[in-house]
Amino acid sequence: MKLKFIAAAIATVAMLPAQAALTQNAADITNATVVDFNDYDGYLTSGPETVAPGVVFTSDAGSELGAFIRDLGSNGTWGADTPFVAGGAIGELRFTFADLTAGAGAFVNHFAADYFPFSVVVSVYGDNNQILESHTLAIATDMFGYNEGEFVGITRDAADIRSISFKGNGVVLDNLAVATIPEPETYAMLLAGLGLIGAAARRRA
Repeated sequence: MKLKFIAAAIATVAMLPAQAALTQNAADITNATVVDFNDYDGYLTSGPETVAPGVVFTSDAGSELGAFIRDLGSNGTWGADTPFVAGGAIGELRFTFADLTAGAGAFVNHFAADYFPFSVVVSVYGDNNQILESHTLAIATDMFGYNEGEFVGITRDAADIRSISFKGNGVVLDNLAVATIPEPETYAMLLAGLGLIGAAARRRA
């Protein structure tokens, strides 16, 4: 009886809609694969471009993979240390995943001005390009700062993210983190563990 109750509870949880959360902590993207864009050198492209196994970049015109310098106005300057991704004056940077994931994000900043603090919109999409979650936030860093920014990502309680996008004025990003989905054998081990728990419960009954 207890085992049937546990199985019913698991099935109920699995049917619930995935909940999303904005995160500014890279550690929330569990078992992350990180894309650093160090293999690019000033490549002007709107894609599609495979930037890592199973990760495809697309963007609006004026974007650059492996950018080295960007003036972010009152948010300081990005550049010279390591290559990064830079968007055009206004546009979108999008990364699409071959495998659905439960979380993704990147270290981000954008152009801003003292008279108007431009913002960045981070969104995740599921299959068929339907929007799952979207957040708008302004990032404010030191006008005289260098390579400053914030990690911005979205996590969900189910692997239903097909792509993530960053939209705004002069958006720059680096170190894209994508949550890795456990291999099938991991699920097999989990099911085996649940079976052992069920067997132990039956013995106690």
